[in-house]
Amino acid sequence: MNPPIVADSSGLVSLISESDSNHTFALKIAKELNSLNSLIIVPSDVFSETLNIIGKKLNHQLALEVGKELISSRAYSIIETDGLLRNNALTLFSKQAKSVSFTDCIVMVFASNFKTRDIFGFDKAFKTNGYCRLGFDDN
Repeated sequence: MNPPIVADSSGLVSLISESDSNHTFALKIAKELNSLNSLIIVPSDVFSETLNIIGKKLNHQLALEVGKELISSRAYSIIETDGLLRNNALTLFSKQAKSVSFTDCIVMVFASNFKTRDIFGFDKAFKTNGYCRLGFDDN
């Protein structure tokens, strides 16, 4: 199996929302991920944020279906954020521009913890901090 990839809500929401400007791009990346046989790590914070965004932007029922799919999928692994990871994310958050969310910092700390630079997400903060946004920075 290849190194894991950490998912951000920006990638997951784009994958689900057909009206999202990155939807087609996210589908392409997802197909590539499937062929790579890499585990996709979803921090529990990202899981919650993704369902909240889908519920608000699209609909509650779809959010429920996505949640069930992520929980039951063998390709995705939802991992709880422990105290050390949360503290490390808070330290990273203190050094970021105002535009960078705490959840983005969680994603980056998870990537470092799992010894990967690869993130399925579109936020520029990932590249700025030395991570690879799949489909953007890996060319």
